[in-house]
Amino acid sequence: MGRMLPLLIVLAGLGAGCQNVKTPVIAFTDDGDYLGYKGGKGLVASDESPIPDVPMPIGFKPVVSKSSSSFDGNVRTVNHVYQGRARHADAVAFYRNILPIYDWEFVSRSDQTDGSTIQYFTKGRESLEVFTRQGTLMQNIDSSVTTIVITIGPRA
Repeated sequence: MGRMLPLLIVLAGLGAGCQNVKTPVIAFTDDGDYLGYKGGKGLVASDESPIPDVPMPIGFKPVVSKSSSSFDGNVRTVNHVYQGRARHADAVAFYRNILPIYDWEFVSRSDQTDGSTIQYFTKGRESLEVFTRQGTLMQNIDSSVTTIVITIGPRA
């Protein structure tokens, strides 16, 4: 016990000095896939986006259980959900800035009372809705996960 006492004192002292240190958050998608930490500010388009003209940000993963798509020969019907570790504001800015590069025309933006954002775009016969919010679909809480819902359908 004589040798253990100094070790306990040192460990207790280290713990006391770590009060302002943030504990890393481990995050998962609604499907249970691990989401690694994305450092830095801003988002970049992934080369592996499921929709070629609506990129998914690097570090985001598709939530397959909540995603679907079809094509009737004229217009796509798409409902894709992506989740990743990023700030909500970065996800909103990502789509606002990158979609015009893919010929999507910005129509409007609606900031919801729950903190989520919906952006509307059009291209040809299609309309696109990009819903973003901080948190997962299963938890309406502030978290390190941002959820993006991409909806493409016929233009009204």
